[in-house]
Amino acid sequence: MTSPPPQAQPPAGSSPQPITDEVLYEGIAKHSANIGTYLMWVGVCILGGLIGYGLLQIPALSGYPLWVLSLIGVPMLLWAYLVHIKTRYKITRRRVETERGVVTTRLDTLELWRVLDVRYERNLIDQIFDNAKIILIGTDQSDPSLVLYGIPNHRALFERVRDAVQFARHTNRPMELAPGHHGDTADMLTGDGHHH
Repeated sequence: MTSPPPQAQPPAGSSPQPITDEVLYEGIAKHSANIGTYLMWVGVCILGGLIGYGLLQIPALSGYPLWVLSLIGVPMLLWAYLVHIKTRYKITRRRVETERGVVTTRLDTLELWRVLDVRYERNLIDQIFDNAKIILIGTDQSDPSLVLYGIPNHRALFERVRDAVQFARHTNRPMELAPGHHGDTADMLTGDGHHH
C-alpha cells in the first residue's frame, strides 16, 4: 500500500491568513500616465515630417521618399507603449510587486512592513487626466522610494495601502522598526513576526 504524497505544511505556529493578503490592485497603469512620453514621440514624428516636407522643396531631393522622416518617432512610440503594457503591478495588503521588462522580465518586491511613509501627490496635469502618484518611502537606503503612478481609483487605493502599511508594521514588528519587544527576540531576528 502506497502512502499519500506528503503535503506542504505551513511552518509551526503560523496560521494561513488569506484575508491579510487580499489583492488591492493588479494590472498596468493607465496610459494617460505615460502621455508625456507618447506626445514626445508623436512630436518627433511631426517634426520629422516637417523636415521631410521642407527638404522636398529642394529640387535635387524631390525624387527621394523623404516622407519616411515622418515615421522617425514610430519605433520609439511603439517601444514606449510596450514598456508601459509590460509594467505590471500587484498590490496586496502585505507587499507591492512590480514586474517590468520587454525582453527580460524583472520582478521587484517591496514588503509593506518596510514602508515608513505613504504619500499622495497630484499636479495640474494629473488632475486633468485623473492620475496621482502614490509614493511609498521605505527603509532601503539604496532604493528609498517606490512611485505608483497612474493606477486607477488612486485615492481609495492610497487609503487602503496606507492602512495596510500600518497593519503590516504592527503585525510584523521587525527588528529595525520596533527593537526591544517583550523578549520575543527570536521572532524579531527572523523577521517573520509570527507569534507562537
